[in-house]
Amino acid sequence: MIDNGRKRIIPNEVLLPEVARLISEGHTVTLTVRGNSMNPFLVDRRDRIVLGPFTDNDLQLNTVVLARDTNGRIVFHRITRRNGKELTLQGDGNIRITEQTNVDDVMGIMIAAIRKEKEYPCNGRIWQRYSFWWLKLTPVRRWLLAIFRRTRRVTTQ
Repeated sequence: MIDNGRKRIIPNEVLLPEVARLISEGHTVTLTVRGNSMNPFLVDRRDRIVLGPFTDNDLQLNTVVLARDTNGRIVFHRITRRNGKELTLQGDGNIRITEQTNVDDVMGIMIAAIRKEKEYPCNGRIWQRYSFWWLKLTPVRRWLLAIFRRTRRVTTQ
């Protein structure tokens, strides 16, 4: 949010419920990514995401969702498993950690990622290929993430 020419940071506890309300009314919302759990493809403070409304059928494997997990935390992670209404979520930058949620606790789905003003729709070929291969590479993600973190640290210094 811009206030008198300055960026203003709104705490997630305030912002994200409002985002959920807007999405439930049929709007889309664009946010700057905060956090590292979706590295390497969504980077903290560099990339933006477009969130929007969804149907039950949209909540499939590989879909990235904004949801409240069973511990009450709001997370933005990928669906890695679905069993009826139960969803297992995992951040792309996580090797082992997963969260559990329910279909009813999903607030919105990612419709597009924006990097350097270029939009990548989640139903587009580039994002679909990335999602497919990233899950297939789960056994070697530890090394890929280590390389990403080291190269990222060097470029930001």
